[in-house]
Amino acid sequence: MYEAVPPSRYGGTERVIAALCDELVTIGHDITLFAAAGSHTAATLVPTTDAPLRTRMSRAEMATVAPRLHLDMLADVYGRAADFDVIHAHTDVDTLPFAAATPSTPTVLTLHGRLDLPRARRELQRHPDVRLVSISRHQRDPVADLPLRWAATVPNGLDLRRYSNRVTTRAGHLLFVGRLNPEKRPDLAIEVARRAGVPLVIAAKVDPLDLEYFQTTVEPRLDDPLVQFVGEVDEDEKPALYAGAAATIFPSDWPEPFGLVMLESLAAGTPVLALRRGAVPEVIVDGLHGFVCDDADGLVEAVGRIDEIAPAECRRRARRFGARRMAARYLDVFERAAADTAGAEFVTPGRTAL
Repeated sequence: MYEAVPPSRYGGTERVIAALCDELVTIGHDITLFAAAGSHTAATLVPTTDAPLRTRMSRAEMATVAPRLHLDMLADVYGRAADFDVIHAHTDVDTLPFAAATPSTPTVLTLHGRLDLPRARRELQRHPDVRLVSISRHQRDPVADLPLRWAATVPNGLDLRRYSNRVTTRAGHLLFVGRLNPEKRPDLAIEVARRAGVPLVIAAKVDPLDLEYFQTTVEPRLDDPLVQFVGEVDEDEKPALYAGAAATIFPSDWPEPFGLVMLESLAAGTPVLALRRGAVPEVIVDGLHGFVCDDADGLVEAVGRIDEIAPAECRRRARRFGARRMAARYLDVFERAAADTAGAEFVTPGRTAL
């Protein structure tokens, strides 16, 4: 409900949901998607708001009003729980009380965020019987000591056809794509480009919540002649943007649960230069699809080795994260969830709410 499904521009989780819904419908399943009006999906859409919240709310409203609307949406979904064989939630730990209170319809909760935060740990401890899916092995580490009900690890997937159809035409610049916030470290990307003497194109979103960081840390660095800031780009622009870069720099400096930017880059045949954080080593094999580095010095050194990476190897790696493979993994989880629920039977095609 915060972004459309798929989003017109930035929105990683929503793009994963869009790919999953469309693939499940293609296979023959009956999917109901609860999402903001304006979403485009092969599933049956139930609008939860008249527009994506980020397009019409101020920063203050996002902090105060949006959470209440989020809970209202969950109440509406679980009010219709009997209509579905499985509820597949992507709504973080807010889902846990609703899922625990509605055992007759199994819930599969995919956690997209970090789990090393106190609230996440607290809520997971309160509801240990809800079926959970992680998007990387590393994501589970902060709560490895808790007796949780992990159903599977299902890496995020995307419909990458528009990327794989592009011819890789490497230019001499680096590319940074994503949000301009302290965790994603665009300031480090600029530092690496400066030290390596290589141009950097920044195609990124400035979220209202990150405006202060942008103004104080990033914006003063944009006057460097090596740096070109093009703002947020849409889905039609991305494939050519990735295919035209020498490498994508992914200097996320937090326990990244996954990182869709890496998939997009690999699908376009473009190597990734990343910090060794979170799930990065689960996506990038160092020296084969790019370079996984420990610090800024390593990233600078990696810039000089970009030509060692073959575009074909990058594309081959990306195929491991396609929408079809993701959907197959989730279907296995759904079938087991339904079978584990007393009196439930998952009929193919089944009825799933996302």
